[in-house]
Amino acid sequence: VRYVDVHCPSTSMVSLENTQNQCGGIPLSYEYIESVGALTKRKGIKLHMDGARLFNASVATKVPASKICAPVDTVSICLSKGLASPAGALLVGPKSFIQSARRIRKCLGGGMRQAGKRICFPYYRSTLI
Repeated sequence: VRYVDVHCPSTSMVSLENTQNQCGGIPLSYEYIESVGALTKRKGIKLHMDGARLFNASVATKVPASKICAPVDTVSICLSKGLASPAGALLVGPKSFIQSARRIRKCLGGGMRQAGKRICFPYYRSTLI
């Protein structure tokens, strides 16, 4: 978290990656996530989790994914990593955040046309969780 200085940008969000690639794919402990969550709340900063391998971390630590995500404001989840889905991702957070993210994605040209049958795999996997 940056100190206040007119020469530097202000910290508005902290992002955690779970599992952490720079540490050889080791999952973050729940205690660490909780401590970062407490710090960001105290500082009035949003906390995001890149949960591409969230469910792998959940299995490895024996901590439910819902508990791992409890201290964070938003989380992104990749359905093709660890969930056997060929494609798909989820962004989870408050409704206003999701609406804003959807608008930005569309403004930048994002979105899949004719996704068709591809959506059935992530949907099916989500029913098993």
